[in-house]
Amino acid sequence: MKHPLEQRIRHDRIGLAVLALVLIALELTISNQFHRSVISLSMIFAIAAIGLGLLVGFTGIISIGQGAFIGIGAYVMALSLRDLGIPAIAALIPSALIPALIAYVIGRPILRLSGIHLAMATLAFGATFYIVASQWRSLTGGLDPGIPSLPAFPGAFGLSPNSALFYLTILILLGVTYLALTIVHSRHGRALMAVSANEGVAAGFAVDVVRLKTSIFCVAAAFSGLAGGLFALYLRSFNAGFFGVGLSIELLMMVIIGSLTSVWGAIFGAFALTILPNLLEDFEHAKHLAYGVTMVLVMMFAPNGLGDALFRLARRAVVRKQDERA
Repeated sequence: MKHPLEQRIRHDRIGLAVLALVLIALELTISNQFHRSVISLSMIFAIAAIGLGLLVGFTGIISIGQGAFIGIGAYVMALSLRDLGIPAIAALIPSALIPALIAYVIGRPILRLSGIHLAMATLAFGATFYIVASQWRSLTGGLDPGIPSLPAFPGAFGLSPNSALFYLTILILLGVTYLALTIVHSRHGRALMAVSANEGVAAGFAVDVVRLKTSIFCVAAAFSGLAGGLFALYLRSFNAGFFGVGLSIELLMMVIIGSLTSVWGAIFGAFALTILPNLLEDFEHAKHLAYGVTMVLVMMFAPNGLGDALFRLARRAVVRKQDERA
């Protein structure tokens, strides 16, 4: 009989293959540009949500500043393309590394805080970034005009620019998912869960709590920076208004609704909260009510996340069918 960890790794590999097939099928079958844009944005937010899920679910860090890291990644991409002439794919590297470096610089002091104080510190960082991005017009363009008309992503291998960018986003989402799953299943992942459960006990077992939390904070920032770089490539025109505190709160909602204990739940939450507003676009006044009701129901009946609850139900159904056949 296989070890439970080996079974989880095997299931995750199958999940990666299924996710890849589903996303490729969507690229091949969806011709409506609006629908393609919604799927693309869902993948981009899923990349950022996976990193935030590692922070919230596996480390216990409630960050309300991830939208700032997305903004940093987007501006790095824009400046790399517009001012430095760096190719788009190469510019994704600094889009991830610079947010990670900033996260390291601010992470060492603020991650010594905990609870509401830590959440407020990350909120202050997000708000500060928004103010700087809004006012530093010579670099960011501020709120108007912002960053206008970035160069289009080049096509490759006979693909149109839109299709090439879609496939690149799929590849990055799969890579980020694989990396996050590897972290969760590793010795560091077990240390993270120990820190989330009780920092004092974890420190008693020689776990460097601040260093561990800082490393995951940097990983989450890098994922958000990647998402920001892709965001800039897709929109090609944006301003500081996209990266307010509201974006960080939406990312947190994606993780809470998806799952606090599963990488797959973060992906589910990102797709759900990106697609849902478009389904409710004719009911603008009902959006916030729908969000609020959903959040209350999730916290009451699925405290580990709606995605986690659905995955468990599906798993039980599969096991029940296997038992009936046996």
